[in-house]
Amino acid sequence: MTDDDQAWVPGLLRDYGYRGRRQDNAWSEVLLVRDGERWLGRGLDHAAALADALAQILPSALARALYDARVAEAPVSQPASVAAATTPSPTPAVAAASPPSEPEPAAAAAAAPPEPEPRQLIELPKLQRIVLPSYPPGAVAEARDTLDDILKEIHESRPDFALMAPRLQKVHMLAWICRARGFDEQFTGEHRINTLTRKIAHELTNISKIMWPGSVQALQMNARPDCVVGELGLKTIHVPRTWHEASEFVLSHRDRALASDTPLDDYGWVDDNRRAPTGDPRLILQEAVQFIENIAGPVREGPARHFPNPPEDMGNETLDALVRQAQNLRAIRSHTLAPELWGAAMGRMRWLAGRIGDRAQLLRKWLDPEFRPPVDHARNTATAAANLEQKAVKREQVKADAADLKSDQLGAWLVRAFEVFNTPEIAGMLDEPLRAQAQNLDDNTLPDTDRRLRRRLRDLRAHLHSGAASDAAAAESDDSHKVEPPAPPEPPEEPVDHLGDPLVAQVRSLVQGKSALFVSNRDDPDLKARLEDRLDLKITWCDGNPRKVQAQCDSIARRSYDLVLIATGFQAHTIDGSLARAARAVDVPYVRVFKGRPLACVRALARTFGLAENPA
Repeated sequence: MTDDDQAWVPGLLRDYGYRGRRQDNAWSEVLLVRDGERWLGRGLDHAAALADALAQILPSALARALYDARVAEAPVSQPASVAAATTPSPTPAVAAASPPSEPEPAAAAAAAPPEPEPRQLIELPKLQRIVLPSYPPGAVAEARDTLDDILKEIHESRPDFALMAPRLQKVHMLAWICRARGFDEQFTGEHRINTLTRKIAHELTNISKIMWPGSVQALQMNARPDCVVGELGLKTIHVPRTWHEASEFVLSHRDRALASDTPLDDYGWVDDNRRAPTGDPRLILQEAVQFIENIAGPVREGPARHFPNPPEDMGNETLDALVRQAQNLRAIRSHTLAPELWGAAMGRMRWLAGRIGDRAQLLRKWLDPEFRPPVDHARNTATAAANLEQKAVKREQVKADAADLKSDQLGAWLVRAFEVFNTPEIAGMLDEPLRAQAQNLDDNTLPDTDRRLRRRLRDLRAHLHSGAASDAAAAESDDSHKVEPPAPPEPPEEPVDHLGDPLVAQVRSLVQGKSALFVSNRDDPDLKARLEDRLDLKITWCDGNPRKVQAQCDSIARRSYDLVLIATGFQAHTIDGSLARAARAVDVPYVRVFKGRPLACVRALARTFGLAENPA
């Protein structure tokens, strides 16, 4: 139905020349037009359609307030053209025979129209001019670069982030969003800074929907800086008042927030690799993902709101099968070559445990990072064999101390020791005169001419020459007169060779003979030797001292290195950012290796060079 009657058009709009057309069918539409303006409103009924059109004509609160005030005002003023068109002209009194007579003064006074009352003008409130603060262009540009670096760090850290325990994931998310919101707070009103901050919050929100670490209040735009105290599960009298203070609080208290009586690995799990996978990790992961997606939808996306078959209605057999898939995922965590897919599958498992409720107690147990899976006897047997070999090597070392060994005999013993001990441990086992004898060994004294063994021997000689061995030997000596509290047990070291040799061989073929800068917060000659042995890299070590880092940035600018590896788990954000920008400027691959374990290094290099990590 179409209605051309103008009565429904608000009077003030009609007075200012607006005309309208309306149409009412299953829904209503109104069209208001005037001198090239076209405003089309739609709604379920006529009133809603007219309100929609008015909202378009009067988009701001001020415009609508002025309109409402004019509508309430009486009489409504009209433009001169409209008034002339709508005011009828007076009709003269016509006398056919006689000319008009002069009216009496009193009658003329009575017939005169009354004087119109003066219009009441609405006094609008005075608007104060809003002056946005201005910031130095250089400071704004630096803040934008830092926020861009945060986005890149989030993207590049996703594989390691996916392998983390939920609590460690939350701490990393808090560190990222607090840093970003600190810049947004510092540069209030700077649109580009605010846009990047919202982009970071959006990216982290999407990750949390997939990995499901739990609620992170700091991602909400109305959150306050003091929420980080509760997020970390701490109590303190020094509550952060700004987002910059919140960022510093997270960095300075994260170790205390992550403290546990149970020894955890770098990723926050109690697993110690004693539970070996029962098959190909790629096939195990593929089977687990397919099973989970049949229940709860694609794991690489956030959970759907509605399901044809609600997960909480699953039968006990399906729930038992889900627990078995959780067990398999725990077994392949340190073996998978697709960490993001593994993390997404575990995240959807955590979401399912929440939906299922009390029936999922066993599932939650296997998803708990501090639950230690039962020992795999096959792996335990291999560990016991390695321990026996270590004891045998130590017994031979005791005999060697009592005898005068020849160089070739000492070389044979070192070959066995290199297989079961790291370089500092071997150096700590050597006493005089074997220490001096080992320092004088050359590469040709080794019975095996393997390049890896020769490099280990060179590292051992350097370690002994630097005097580091004396500290290790003192630590190994019997200081029974000193009473010290027992140190917490250390988690077992991550293996790298189990990755197999396929991935290690692929990475080695790509980096063999290249020069690399490795930045950490401390010297680690054993890690350096292991990476050089397995990957045939020429590594220059940097301990993270700011002056040394600046010097290395200059070296990077001169293309002195083919690769830059940084253990971000130990470094300050400023060091990471400066090195990343230096490497990016000259297109040198910049590889974040979390805490620098060999396994993390191999995976990060594999990702950097585009090696397939698809489980299919």
